[in-house]
Amino acid sequence: MLNINKNLEKIEISIIRKMNQFCSSYQGRKNLINLTVGEPDLKQPEEILNGVIEIIKTKPLGYPPIGGILELKQKIIEFYKNKYDVTLTKDEIIITVGTTEGLSTALKTVILPGDEVLLPLPAYPGYEPIVILNEGIPIKIDTSDNNFELDVEMLKRYITPKTKAIVLNYPINPTGGVISQKNRDDILKFAKENNIYILSDEVYSELTFDGNHVGFLDDRYRENVIVVDGLSKSHSLTGWRVGYLIASEKLTREMIKVHQYTVTASSIVSQYAALVAFNKSMNTTVLHREIYKKRAEIIYSKLLKNGIKALKPSGGIYIFFSIKEFTNLSSLEFAYKLLDTEGVALVPGTAFGIEGYVRISLVKEIEVLEEAIDRVIEFLRTHSSE
Repeated sequence: MLNINKNLEKIEISIIRKMNQFCSSYQGRKNLINLTVGEPDLKQPEEILNGVIEIIKTKPLGYPPIGGILELKQKIIEFYKNKYDVTLTKDEIIITVGTTEGLSTALKTVILPGDEVLLPLPAYPGYEPIVILNEGIPIKIDTSDNNFELDVEMLKRYITPKTKAIVLNYPINPTGGVISQKNRDDILKFAKENNIYILSDEVYSELTFDGNHVGFLDDRYRENVIVVDGLSKSHSLTGWRVGYLIASEKLTREMIKVHQYTVTASSIVSQYAALVAFNKSMNTTVLHREIYKKRAEIIYSKLLKNGIKALKPSGGIYIFFSIKEFTNLSSLEFAYKLLDTEGVALVPGTAFGIEGYVRISLVKEIEVLEEAIDRVIEFLRTHSSE
């Protein structure tokens, strides 16, 4: 084979996807319960589907503007003003092909070879490969000794003259943790003082269970902050692949170059779906949030009643629980053995850079989730201390 990008040798398909693919070959004695991929099981809102069908029938579906259709940008501007009291302009927004393209576009724009990017752990496994592919250096910050909470004192121990950015994600995938207003303000101030970017992945923002999401957009720190968000989780629009980037106008002018030469533009149909969602379906987020919150409360309580330590999620669609007290198996070994023995597919903590934990996705009815936990409990009982 001819030479390829050598950085590809440093990355692999994520463990989440590998576990999901492995489920297709499962032939165990129990029905499979696949709780790997964080894909909402809740239905896509009918008003979005019907609205898009009507638009398809009546509007031309040619190339959209490379940064996104103006109507959708205006709705995002209104949303952030009403909810967060942040003033945006259309030139500070790019509509992206899901949040993943947004993350990639942002990091491609700001990273130079040798730049360091801080990644608090546990972290979504999609961040590190993007950094590596762009010849950046991922610097991992293990937050497990601080109850998985990041603060400025931790950042101070890792920052160097080569630090270019920090990637944050609240509510966190996989823990469901959120950030306090004080910690947010301290981190913003720290970033400004040290001339580093904050790339804030806020795709779970609308699934914050209690109170408003604490986001990183702040008019005082606009030069330092890039926000990526989307509707995949809040509106179950995973397959539509639509998200957006928000940054200063100056940085957006540069990011749009990367965006254009990567994808040209987000699908016009998907952009219309997002437009309908902002126009007619924002109440969906309230309904979905309450469903996930109820699932989280029930499963968290069930875990604790059975002596399993877990992080109580404050948002999102996951629970991250400990296996350290029961087994000497690595989290990956545990996940494969659990699948083979009990037919339950979870994601090992090593996928997020943390050992001794596994992630459960709350993307099934409560009865199914409870059955999955019953099987986990049985597995822990019969395989304890392996």
